[in-house]
Amino acid sequence: MRTTPLWLLAGRALLLALVLLSTESLARGRGKARGAVEAPSLRPTVEKLPDGSELVLALRPQAAWASLHYVVRTGSRNDPGGKEGLAHLLEHLIFHGTFDVRGDDFQLAVKAAGGSFNGLTSAHSTTYVLEAPAESFLPLAEQLVRIVTSPKLDPRQLQREVEIIGTESQYFGQGPGFHEHLEDTLFAGPSSRTILGTQQTLNSITREDLAGFYTRHYTPANTSIVITGGVKREEVLGMLERSVRLPPSRPGEYKPTPVPPPLLPIEQTTRAYFSLIAYGYAVAPKDQGLCPRAAALLKLRLLRSLHVEEPMTMGMEVQCMTLRGNTFLMALAFSASINSSTLPDRMQLAFAGLAKEPPTAAEEKLVDRHIQRAYAQREEDDLGRGTELAREVAQPRSGPLNPARLLIPPTRLPRGAVRDFARRTFVPDRQVVVNFSPFAG
Repeated sequence: MRTTPLWLLAGRALLLALVLLSTESLARGRGKARGAVEAPSLRPTVEKLPDGSELVLALRPQAAWASLHYVVRTGSRNDPGGKEGLAHLLEHLIFHGTFDVRGDDFQLAVKAAGGSFNGLTSAHSTTYVLEAPAESFLPLAEQLVRIVTSPKLDPRQLQREVEIIGTESQYFGQGPGFHEHLEDTLFAGPSSRTILGTQQTLNSITREDLAGFYTRHYTPANTSIVITGGVKREEVLGMLERSVRLPPSRPGEYKPTPVPPPLLPIEQTTRAYFSLIAYGYAVAPKDQGLCPRAAALLKLRLLRSLHVEEPMTMGMEVQCMTLRGNTFLMALAFSASINSSTLPDRMQLAFAGLAKEPPTAAEEKLVDRHIQRAYAQREEDDLGRGTELAREVAQPRSGPLNPARLLIPPTRLPRGAVRDFARRTFVPDRQVVVNFSPFAG
């Protein structure tokens, strides 16, 4: 996994601004302009397989592409003391293959098909990703699942991967990106900053350490398999039957990571060369279904006031995000304006306004139009859908995965529902303010 230091976030935020503008322009003329917002035609399904693993499907057999995300709900927070970087090093080593599927052969086959693969390690999960044209997907997926579920863990490759990770650290830094920084601020316990480890901790890791970690954490009960796009369910089940080589989990063998409560309220201001602020509130579990609509309305108002009427922000996003199993409604903004010191107050007023001023009929209509256009763009984005689902299933949770909570559409709500949601949610003891500003200190 590559982590990004905070000083690079200015460039990313500029890119975000361009993405926001291009999304609106590309969406023009697509979708219906009137009427209530329709839910997506594709809803993910969730089932428990006989070996204890979790299978999440969002299939569209006619699609040209398909994706596989093999998610192990274990990451750097599970690294043993003094061996930080082990989970990430294991991810690298697994890609060297198994005894009958060479990693180099798999990589060449993926490239020859025009696909791509990757591995991602975070604080709470490790994910192995394959994206490929539908006609080539199943054989490649079978190879990847075999590699992940029966890796060779060749000790001769260990030092080479340690050197590669050292290069990652040199070029991409070990400091957290903004989302990681926000997560570290909100929660006590192991930090996501230790994903790469240090040269000292990596050099202390042995093949026995890696094998022991794999045996403890790479079990079906700790695994989610997300597949999207151009395959059929029976084809997926057949592929998994042939390729999974982990022994079935026994009942109760692996207990899920409990959902940690955030440390609230949070108000943190740090001096920086730019203004970057995350402002928002924690959302109660019972209100998760209301969050997307409230976020869409809030985004409309903030973009209008801070991006159009008074161009203060260069990038703005409002979203319901999940961090360590907790939902937050967050507004994130980047600014190079001399007036950016007022951003926290302006955001607070916008959030408070949602509790005082219900959406007008014109606002509801405009939000419906934007949502419909966004879904028209995303309807065939099977690869993006796989990424979103994998991110959700990797989160800590207190119980079984509820498919109704996956990819929740911001549908039209009864009159007064957004106002009542805002009054319950936008209260001082749920507040989150993380502000990087040249005016701080």
